[in-house]
Amino acid sequence: MDAMPAVMAEKYKAILNWRPNLISQFVMSMLLSLLPLSLVVIVFLNALNKQLAVTQQIVSNNYQVTKSFNILKQELNSLERATRQNWVLKSESLDTLIVDKWQASLQSIEDLTRIAPSKSHTAQWQRLTNTLQLAHTQLVEQKQQQVALFLPISDLLAELTLWLRDKSETQITNNQKEIAQLQTSFINWLVALIPLTLLVGGGFLWRISGRLKSLTKIIGKLGQGDWQQKIAVQGSAELVELGNKLQWVQAQLHILEQQKDTFLRHVTHELKTPLASMVEGTDLLSDEIVGPITKEQRAVLELISQSMVRLRTMIDSLLSYNAIRTSKDSVSEVEFNHLINKINSHFEHRLTAREQTLIWHNNLPNKALALPGELIEMILVQLISNGLKFSQHGQAVSIALTFEHSKLKMAISDEGCGIKEHEKAHVFSAFYQGKHSKNVTLQGSGLGLTIVKESVEQLNGQLLIEQNEPQGCRFLITLPIITNQGVN
Repeated sequence: MDAMPAVMAEKYKAILNWRPNLISQFVMSMLLSLLPLSLVVIVFLNALNKQLAVTQQIVSNNYQVTKSFNILKQELNSLERATRQNWVLKSESLDTLIVDKWQASLQSIEDLTRIAPSKSHTAQWQRLTNTLQLAHTQLVEQKQQQVALFLPISDLLAELTLWLRDKSETQITNNQKEIAQLQTSFINWLVALIPLTLLVGGGFLWRISGRLKSLTKIIGKLGQGDWQQKIAVQGSAELVELGNKLQWVQAQLHILEQQKDTFLRHVTHELKTPLASMVEGTDLLSDEIVGPITKEQRAVLELISQSMVRLRTMIDSLLSYNAIRTSKDSVSEVEFNHLINKINSHFEHRLTAREQTLIWHNNLPNKALALPGELIEMILVQLISNGLKFSQHGQAVSIALTFEHSKLKMAISDEGCGIKEHEKAHVFSAFYQGKHSKNVTLQGSGLGLTIVKESVEQLNGQLLIEQNEPQGCRFLITLPIITNQGVN
């Protein structure tokens, strides 16, 4: 007995949580859009059927009236001929025939009254009856034998012929007008319902589009590494299920990202310890602490030292790369004059050694900008380092800073060998090393541009590669000045 309330509660909860699928929503939207149209069509067809029935009734009545009226005219013509013959012949048989003709004529008028019982028709049939009765009285009771007795009947028959024709034409014309009005009303209703149909269909598409845009936004945030966002998808059953799958994917990606970060952090730190021992050992050998070394041995030591320097650079880049992927650097205020001095100090020894220079074109307003300072510094350091590496002795790297339409633009240009067109799609890949000019001897880690790309993406910016005339390469970065960093 205690299980019954729980079962009912589960069924009630399932009913509340029920979501129709996309097909059901589409069918319902179509029904909603077609229902008014269907009602209008049904009403129109019903009205049209009724009007057609009226038309059929008018045609049938007019046919019966015309047929009976023509029979009446024939009978009256036959009555007139028989009466005139009887005036001459004085025949008993003609007398009987005339009486029969009178009775038949009156019966025909009664039939007309039954077929067309309207007031206008009844009045006309009464006129005809009165005229016949008057002629019959004059002929039988008053014994008048004059041709003029039948003239009122003939005149009235001619008048009624025209009247019936006009009456029939008027009825048919009015009926056609009613059908035309019905058609016009139907067309007007259809035209009025088109916006409603479009509104219902457009509402369905807008609803689905809104849900898909929300999903796209969620997926975009997942791509940017926002593992803390709450995924709550509403709508059809398919979309809700997709939202649940995205939650699962979010959790799995978060786990994988944590594992990767942990792996990179452990690997880089574990590499530092033996690398430090190797550096210390090579220094001892170079300083001849353990004994003198030959020229050939010193050349080998020099080669080993260069490889260790490159290895140390790669380890530091891996640490920076991992920091970019894991950090959610808060927005701070960047003072670019201070940042420029800091970067110049960073490259001082390299610039002196290779007789290279940094040329700054600072067109920024004299105020701090709301940007994550560490990421901006890392971007500039990596791009300037890349430009200096591929520039020759005595060449310069130019950095242009501008502020337009609430966006920071940074252009770093060098005079080096440039980037081949087929390499532009690969230079931002991790550990990718381009085919350098023969004069370029410095080797990097292959992570510098990857770090730049991911930093720019984390700032919701844009990174482009352009050719620098007459030679060299130009990196153009556009960053929006925002109040909140990263993905909320």
